[in-house]
Amino acid sequence: MIYDFRKGKSAIYISSLLHVDYDYDLEEYELSQEELEFDEIGFIKRGKKNGFERLGIFLPEYRNEKYNQDPSLHIYNCDTTEDLSRRMKVSNSSKNTYYSKDQKKLINANLEICKKCARNLRKRYNLNLGTNTFNNFVLALEESEKRQTITDNKGYILNWKQVSYCFRETKNFTCEKCSFKATNNSEKKFLHAHHRDRDKKNNSRSNLECLCVECHSNVDEYHKEKFSFEGLKPLNDFLTFKEKKNNQSKNTQ
Repeated sequence: MIYDFRKGKSAIYISSLLHVDYDYDLEEYELSQEELEFDEIGFIKRGKKNGFERLGIFLPEYRNEKYNQDPSLHIYNCDTTEDLSRRMKVSNSSKNTYYSKDQKKLINANLEICKKCARNLRKRYNLNLGTNTFNNFVLALEESEKRQTITDNKGYILNWKQVSYCFRETKNFTCEKCSFKATNNSEKKFLHAHHRDRDKKNNSRSNLECLCVECHSNVDEYHKEKFSFEGLKPLNDFLTFKEKKNNQSKNTQ
């Protein structure tokens, strides 16, 4: 008898080893500028969980009322950061927390990229940033000559986790087909960034689509086959989550 590993518990287990992990760890920590790693574009980090990722730095304490704005997010050592010989807060996302010296409390804010950094990025790399947000910076790089071309063993660019997270965040973690929306961080993994043309290295915003796992699995025959094995676990997890949520909704009615 030949056992079919594409069925049952074995299929779920194998799928857990093969599927693309959409969990992304958002991080904030303090470092001196001398401790930061960078390439020709800006600050970077290489890690096991998130892979290669772009970083921004900002002042952990700031006079937001005095300057009538939140602290700026710096992408590289521009003139402003070179004048600040102090420890900076490092982040891999657009949403950050700083301490207001004026209000004497922590402030959560979407920090905009420093105007000097943004001006330099537009000039040197012809980036289509739009507004000066960190998400736009990460995504615009993938539409420029500086886009990532090195891939992992699954064919994804090394900073795919960050690119995917930034794109899904611009879509408010909402499925563009069925409108399913993640209501907390644990549900964000149920939203995927789908490549419309199947080219995993084409990460321009026009080629990406934010889809829930179920809609992603039903894009076409290729995806139906893919999610019947490689993507079986995330699909099964999402369907179980939806069923549980529907049952809870019925019980409260």
